[in-house]
Amino acid sequence: MAEMASDFEIRKKGLSVLFKNLGEVDAMRFLSQITYEKRDSLKLQEELFEGMTVDEIYKKAEEYFEKKQQKG
Repeated sequence: MAEMASDFEIRKKGLSVLFKNLGEVDAMRFLSQITYEKRDSLKLQEELFEGMTVDEIYKKAEEYFEKKQQKG
């Protein structure tokens, strides 16, 4: 029988899907609308950007900004 994923793994996969499909800003907006419990935003950021360099994060932010500029 397949091993059950941990809660952390499920959260990580879920966040990945949200951010891939909605983009970082809209995903964070969505999470803030559905989350009623006190959350640790630093922990969320650590999970979101885990394994990424500052340059990679900056590049994603720059791409997002350019995409938003094109939409008008």
